[in-house]
Amino acid sequence: LLKKKKTEVYASGQHISISDDKARRIIDQIRGRSYEETLIILELMSYRACYPILKLVYSAASNARCILGSDKANLVISKAEVNKGTTRKKFQTRARGRSSAIKKATCHITIVVKDISLDEYEDMYPWGGSMGQKINPLGFRLGTTQSHYSIWFSQPKKYSKDLQEDQKIRDFLKNYIQKKIRITSGNEGIARIEIQKRIDLIQVIIFMGFPKLLIENRPRGIEELQMNIQKEFPYVNRKLNIAITRIPKPYGNPTILAEFLAGQLKNRVSFRKAIKKAIELTEQADTKGIQVQISGRIDGKEIARVEWMREGRVPLQTIRAKIDYCSYTARTIYGVLGIKIWICINKE
Repeated sequence: LLKKKKTEVYASGQHISISDDKARRIIDQIRGRSYEETLIILELMSYRACYPILKLVYSAASNARCILGSDKANLVISKAEVNKGTTRKKFQTRARGRSSAIKKATCHITIVVKDISLDEYEDMYPWGGSMGQKINPLGFRLGTTQSHYSIWFSQPKKYSKDLQEDQKIRDFLKNYIQKKIRITSGNEGIARIEIQKRIDLIQVIIFMGFPKLLIENRPRGIEELQMNIQKEFPYVNRKLNIAITRIPKPYGNPTILAEFLAGQLKNRVSFRKAIKKAIELTEQADTKGIQVQISGRIDGKEIARVEWMREGRVPLQTIRAKIDYCSYTARTIYGVLGIKIWICINKE
């Protein structure tokens, strides 16, 4: 991104006691000439208007040296203007107690000098960055407070294929739990899914806030899930193992909280009431702070807008701070709403 760099400075004189026509015939001779050539012309011309114009040229060159650090040899008169000023009136006494008016014309002169050695435009971000770019808080903290959800090693040629395979496994598990298992609360309660791959084993760990909902009235729920995923993704030399881990404080996780908030919005609950309820649930989970943002046609309004609310401390620019983040899409009868939640977690 480029921005225009300052390469010009000016000097102006107000109410100079010269007619604008007399000053303009001098200005026309120096416009567009170099600084040194301008001095020679003004010193050799025999008009009375040359002296105040010469003082302005000296002043403009002095400003360029102080402001831009320019050398006088690189200066050019880029612009020179003369405008008519006020007319000063004097009265001269005459015979028989009378007086006659004497009108003195004035003018305003502006001299602009430009340093031709400077570039007119400069890069606002020479390091390659740009303004307004957002970054995912989880990716921003990888290696410090955040770890990867997929743990395995792959050859460069197979890396993209293995990465797509992990995403397909996650999507299949979420869709299966959402369709096959009836959950009265309206959300599946999956916080995250970690995948660990070895030579002979693929370990899938599902972190859930309410694992009883998966096992309730289905004693073989995990075995059925494992059989279905093996049919969908047949592995020749690898064994697939699924484990479920319970999260001690479910509403301290942004994904589960976003699903709860989406359920409230689908039931036409006021968004402010829903956000305040979500913040109350997070405070019970012993967190440092939370920030909730909802965007879209909130409450069915015709014009989309963004509403957000923050409670506590959420230092997004501090890498050492443990920040959990979630971006969720809520599909309501009046359109799609985007939900973003940032939660600052206490370090254990």
